[in-house]
Amino acid sequence: MHKGELVSISLNLYPYNPGHLMIFPHRHIEDLREIAPEEETELSYLTKLSLNLLEKVYQATGFNLGYNMGPFSGASINHLHLHIVPRYPNEVGFLDILSGTKLIVEEPQLTQSRLKAEIAKMI
Repeated sequence: MHKGELVSISLNLYPYNPGHLMIFPHRHIEDLREIAPEEETELSYLTKLSLNLLEKVYQATGFNLGYNMGPFSGASINHLHLHIVPRYPNEVGFLDILSGTKLIVEEPQLTQSRLKAEIAKMI
C-alpha cells in the first residue's frame, strides 16, 4: 500500500476489521530488538500516519497495536511486523479477535483503494 525507504505499510491478508494494517521493515528481522534506529524511526512515523489515516477514512474510534514474535506467538509470518487493528463501536473485544473471530465487512480490494488514495495525500 505504501513503500517507504526502509519500512512499508500493507493491508493484512486476513483482516479482522476494515483497515487492518501491518507495518514492517524491508530488511528481514524476526525480533523487535534487532531493529536499527533508522528503521525504528520510520516505523514510528508510519505508525502515527496509519492511525491518522484510519481515523480519517474509517472513523476508527480506537486501535489495537501489537507484534507477534517467537515460535509460539501465533505469527503466521516469520518477519517482524506491527499489526494495527482499527476498532469501532459495537464490536467484539480484542480477546475475541485474538481467538479468531472474523469481522470482515468490506472487501480488501476496496479497503486498499480507499486507503491508498488518502495516504498519497498525506505523504
